[in-house]
Parts: sequence; C-alpha cells; structure tokens
Amino acid sequence: MDKDKQNLTELERHILEQLENRRYEFPLNRDDLAGRLRWRSLIGTKDDRTMRGGIESLRKQGYLICHRKGKDGGYYLAKSKAEYEDFRVREYKSRIVSLAATLREMDKSAEVQFGEAIQLDLFRI
Repeated sequence: MDKDKQNLTELERHILEQLENRRYEFPLNRDDLAGRLRWRSLIGTKDDRTMRGGIESLRKQGYLICHRKGKDGGYYLAKSKAEYEDFRVREYKSRIVSLAATLREMDKSAEVQFGEAIQLDLFRI
C-alpha cells in the first residue's frame, strides 16, 4: 500500500523503516525492534507500550504490519494476500471469536443474575 508517510509520527516512520525489508520468513523480533527504537530515544528503556501503540496506529492507517509468535517470531510487513490472511485468522479472527464466546456466556449469567436481557450492541462502537 502506497501511503503518504509525511503524516506519520517519527516513531511510526522508524517502525516502518525497520520493517520494510522484513518478511514472514525473517521477522524482526520484538526485543530487537524495541532496542532499535530505544537507541533512537523514541521509546523508554523498560516499556514497549509506546512501540506497540505505534504499531497499532500504523495498522489502523492500513499498513499491513503482522507478527508471528514464538521463538522465531516477530514483526513483518505482509507481502502477499496469503501472509496477511494467515495473520488475520491466527491473530485477530481467533481472538474475536474467543471474545464473542466469552461475552455471550457472561451476558447469559448477567441475565440470570439481574433478571434482564443484555442488549447486544457490538457493531455500534
């Protein structure tokens, strides 16, 4: 996706710079990415929350930043539909399905406990 990078924050630009040559097979692990951002004084020494926030912001802008978990995991930019779909199903879809199941069971319990039906308004966020 060709985007206007001039509107990005310095942190976002550096995240993309670090990931531009990373692929599914050779992701950049979280600690290495955080270390590179710390070296540039873009995030604090013990907190990678700022880095994760920058990644989330880029994703919301349409950048296909994906990640794999595990020993050989890390961040990468999806370069094919298959890479993106793998990430999408593995990370987001499975989490959404799990959260929906949990919410459904909690709503049932709340209805029994409080005697009122719980209004489902997931899509009015």
